[in-house]
Amino acid sequence: MQPLASNFDIVFRSHNPRKDYPYSPSILVLENGRYVLSYDISDVRGEIMVSDDRGKTWTKTADRIFCHARLFRDGDRIYLLGHKKDLIILYSDDFGDTWSPEYRLTEGETWNGCAADVWYKDGYVYLAMDSYFLNEGESMPSFWNPNIIAPTVLRGKLGTDLTKRENWLFSEKVRFRDILDEEDIRDIGVPFFPTQNTKPTDEESTYWPPTYRQNYDFAHNRPGVKFHFHLTGWLEANIVQITDPKHYWYDPSGKTFHLLMRANTGATGYACLMKAVERSVDGKDVITVECEKNPSGKRVVFLPFPGGQMKFYIKYDDKTNLYWLASSQARDSMTRIEYLSEDRFNVPCDERDRLVLHFSKNLVDWCFAGLVDQSGHDKQSRHYASIDIDGNDLIIVSRSGDEEAASAHDGNILTLHRIKDFRSLVY
Repeated sequence: MQPLASNFDIVFRSHNPRKDYPYSPSILVLENGRYVLSYDISDVRGEIMVSDDRGKTWTKTADRIFCHARLFRDGDRIYLLGHKKDLIILYSDDFGDTWSPEYRLTEGETWNGCAADVWYKDGYVYLAMDSYFLNEGESMPSFWNPNIIAPTVLRGKLGTDLTKRENWLFSEKVRFRDILDEEDIRDIGVPFFPTQNTKPTDEESTYWPPTYRQNYDFAHNRPGVKFHFHLTGWLEANIVQITDPKHYWYDPSGKTFHLLMRANTGATGYACLMKAVERSVDGKDVITVECEKNPSGKRVVFLPFPGGQMKFYIKYDDKTNLYWLASSQARDSMTRIEYLSEDRFNVPCDERDRLVLHFSKNLVDWCFAGLVDQSGHDKQSRHYASIDIDGNDLIIVSRSGDEEAASAHDGNILTLHRIKDFRSLVY
């Protein structure tokens, strides 16, 4: 198979690939043809660049202190929203040449997120971020834990100053832990590995699999070091609406949005699904996050989904009424950890060297459109992409790596891929 966009442009290269990793690209194509690009450096800080020649050359216009940010527009104003624990936002009124100071939308909170798309409807912009919170009596785990992440919808009123908290409505927060316990997940093989809630001790293992593989007892077919996998959960939500009146989950009132999230299960081919519903309660607008249900009445939390085990990006194209998906393709998730190459990252489902494109009319049935690009090497990723549409072309910026990459997770380059006349891929 020939890749759709293997002739990419390198838009950023790390000068210190063992320390500075480009994360979370967010690409925005403006009506005047300019491209605006935001990205993180090692989840610590970030930069903003612009291009006036369709991504061939770039000029840096701003530094920032927050990460996991996404670009979106309100008329001619461009916003960038991310977090450094609290939510932070800034804006540009001159097409990205200069930027405002950074404003906090929350105080004393802990957030996560990704450079996902936004949704516009009826004078509002909607987006989803990940919120961490604890109930009384709970303690923050010592290690990364998507089990306590709450996908949270933010609704901003267009035409107002979105650097002010009062112009946003935040949804109620529901964590994976509040919806499902691992003991409740039956007959679909989730979680794939035994899980634990704390960081392994030095005596048990380190987090990354190479220690597991190097200490494997091949003679007796048993591990020499215990391997740990984190609790099942969700993260990195994409927010969309179902626009087809014939769809089972269509809401004729227009008040329902759907959240599709990366499913941390250790298995491939699943995403997590929730819905966010706008209501008026005692004269005030509220947004609740709830489980979707099938016609049988059964809840839907896990949804079959190509690449749902990793961060993915959904872009809706209103010319075709189709959802376009850039995600990582898994080909090797059933190989035992100890037999993977030393360059493979983490557990077997974390394969990151092939970025693929799908389209769907209903968010459930996905048609394979093509292989965007592949590196041909386990350590040289093409993953965690961002999408926008430039006329008849699909623009994809990938968090990538080459032979200088520190690992498949911590790449050293951002690559821009152009799929020309992408709508011709529909069949």
